[in-house]
Amino acid sequence: MSAPDFLVSELRVTRHAASDDLLTAGLRLDGLRAPAAPTVADAAAPTPAELRRRAFYANWRGIAHLSDPAFAPLPAVPGREYSAFARIDGARASHRVLVQVPDTFDAAKRCLVVAPASGSRGVYGAIALAGPWALPRGCAVAYTDKGAGSGVFDFDSGTGVALDGTRAARGAAALEFDPGGVAAAPHAVAFKHAHSGDNPEADWGRHVLQAAWFGLHALDLAYPRHAPFTAANTRILATGVSNGGGAALRASEQDDEGLVDAVVVAAPNVLAPGARSLYDVATEAALYQPCALLAQPGIPHLLPEAAWRAAAIARCASLEAAGLLERGDPQAQAAAALAKLRAAGWTDGPLAMSGVHLGTDL
Repeated sequence: MSAPDFLVSELRVTRHAASDDLLTAGLRLDGLRAPAAPTVADAAAPTPAELRRRAFYANWRGIAHLSDPAFAPLPAVPGREYSAFARIDGARASHRVLVQVPDTFDAAKRCLVVAPASGSRGVYGAIALAGPWALPRGCAVAYTDKGAGSGVFDFDSGTGVALDGTRAARGAAALEFDPGGVAAAPHAVAFKHAHSGDNPEADWGRHVLQAAWFGLHALDLAYPRHAPFTAANTRILATGVSNGGGAALRASEQDDEGLVDAVVVAAPNVLAPGARSLYDVATEAALYQPCALLAQPGIPHLLPEAAWRAAAIARCASLEAAGLLERGDPQAQAAAALAKLRAAGWTDGPLAMSGVHLGTDL
């Protein structure tokens, strides 16, 4: 049961029961639906349990529609968590891996779900996706932040994020991210995903595979009488949404050792042959949707009418100035902008969200 050689920190093992369980950190559905995040007793020194609970609250609400009846009820799932820092060969910064092993895990029907975070979320970023299905069924879940996450380093205090989520001084504990050196400007902070100097996206598949191997190692530790847990005797599923889904698919492409049995993803941001990149699609929307609002009566808006109309007219004018729309009145230009979007493949569903996109500056 030797630890994988990609681990670069001690292994942290914690026990979680009904009041601080694996699925909701004791918040249950009502706590996750609450408009305010869980409080901490001392804002200057939050405990690992308080930070974990707030992380659950943020990550659940970040991607889950908690009003959906599919989430009711959310049972309390007791069990253990195994967490560590890991590193890809050649990377400057570490990434987090964390495995949840429910008490109901059935060593006779071995199941491990590997769930990379979406977006730039931390290690619990996929809990709302994988946890509700896997944990109540007795499957273990291995999470990874895939080199993103919230590993902030504060140069003024010389502190970063320790394995338990608390702040620690440089040199006093293993830190999720330490950029080294000194800040170029006063009161600076650095974030792992933005400032590590790594290109974690290039290794997202490898992050997922490392999380799978770490999951098997955690099961060896949790159930030594039933060890070893291997790819041959444990069913391993990979799941993700958005770039987490892309990472899961990339892992399946790179899985030379037959580790992953199946992949189930939602809206993976992958670039298919002949397709345009997500960057091109997003910038196209950012350019033309604000102007096209004038040609879309009845769609929802987050901004007051006077505000979005003024923004729409200004955008139509700037598109004309840039040579991207013909000269004309704003209404005709809006119709032309909408036609450009439709010709590029935009359908009624996402176009109907144009007002929301403008209001959230998406």
